[in-house]
Amino acid sequence: MSKMAKYASIIWAEPTNDDVQARNGAVDALKSDLSKLTTRQAVEAASTIAQGFGGAELSELLAPKAEKAISDRSAAFVLKGSEQQAVICLAVAALALVQEPVRSGDGWTAIDALAASLWSALTFQNQLEHANMEALRKDVLEACRSRVHAVAKAARLRQDVPDVGTLTIAENDAGGSRANAAYKKATAPVIKALKENQDLDREELDFLWWVLSEYSELLGGPLTGVTPLCRAIASGLEGATLLRRLPADGFRHAVLRTVESTDVVSLAALLTALAAERTALGKHHEGTWPVTLPAVFPLIATLASGDAASACEIELDARDWGSRALLEASIIAMEGRQAGAA
Repeated sequence: MSKMAKYASIIWAEPTNDDVQARNGAVDALKSDLSKLTTRQAVEAASTIAQGFGGAELSELLAPKAEKAISDRSAAFVLKGSEQQAVICLAVAALALVQEPVRSGDGWTAIDALAASLWSALTFQNQLEHANMEALRKDVLEACRSRVHAVAKAARLRQDVPDVGTLTIAENDAGGSRANAAYKKATAPVIKALKENQDLDREELDFLWWVLSEYSELLGGPLTGVTPLCRAIASGLEGATLLRRLPADGFRHAVLRTVESTDVVSLAALLTALAAERTALGKHHEGTWPVTLPAVFPLIATLASGDAASACEIELDARDWGSRALLEASIIAMEGRQAGAA
């Protein structure tokens, strides 16, 4: 199926088969490039793609990849003056990539990092005036949202613990090392499954005790009596640090269980409402790498700097701000645990 057929009209009024086929090839090349990024690079790529919808320049990481992918199949293409084409191809490549089947594992591959980061970035953007570009943006957003939900669920499935394998010792193996090597090979699948299940058990226990405590380390006191906006954001930020996987709906509900709905406020108004509590909420992230990517981490970058990190006009209530805090902080926590994973 053609990946670009639906979106080619953004580039050309009357696209030809050759036009679409050439861009399909570029999308395939970019999809391969994106899949080879480290998880940190995937977060950065998500920031670039999201900002590209608003007309921002491509980053040094993606600009040469996009230009090469397109020019290899359309010799006359030059990136300067045609950045929108590159953004479209990158967005469609990301869309195709995050729609691939979810792999079992810890839920933090380059594809998962790209999906979570794009979801965070694209949900905090004003709607585009260009109807077809907005349709593409929404398609990417929904695909990323779906993948994150699927990954959060799949990564928490308990592993079946297999029986210990048969100890096989080859006759020509060196004496002394044969038994150890054979034992390790026979028990490795069992130990791996037990460790993965233990990790998930520990996540649930740590998270449950934190929920029951109703205490905020960030604020240095109980969450009861704190304003709903502050309580929601503090809970989201702290809850994420206890998770070993991206947050599933059940964890989000637990984080926000004591937060009531409020009037909606913008990011700038949120700063005013938090007042002095903003410092406590953002201190941990001051000077860290996420604040350099405000497109993906608009809330955390704002809390860390004290200035609104985005001009987005979207207004959210306390529960939605808490959900955003949980998502942004979970991306940071996952990258911290799995730094450099492909």
